[in-house]
Amino acid sequence: MRAVLASVLVAAALTGCAQRQGGQAAAAATAVLVAAQRGDGAGACAGLVPSAAESLETQGRPCAEEIVKLGLRSGPTDGGEVWGDAARVRVGADTVFLFRWGDGWKVAAAGCRPRAGRPYECRVRT
Repeated sequence: MRAVLASVLVAAALTGCAQRQGGQAAAAATAVLVAAQRGDGAGACAGLVPSAAESLETQGRPCAEEIVKLGLRSGPTDGGEVWGDAARVRVGADTVFLFRWGDGWKVAAAGCRPRAGRPYECRVRT
């Protein structure tokens, strides 16, 4: 009985930790999408990993101008899934991929949609 109780307590503790991490990743993803939706390109780009922000800089136009043109939208999240230093969060009809960055999370790819048998198609990517 004690072994079963110990297993349940360990599982509950691990689940709580995963949910907190997923929640932090979901909050980071939502912050980027909300900023882009509101037209706050600088705020949205601040939430991206540097290579994702750089990928949006085209023909001398900064990330802050380009990200607001993509039509990214926030919405309900699935709470996110975390695998070590990587996470995936579904936001509305899109998917956001994140990496742990310092004490928090930054978006590596956003506005992603699955394609049968192929990698996701993403509007923002590293």
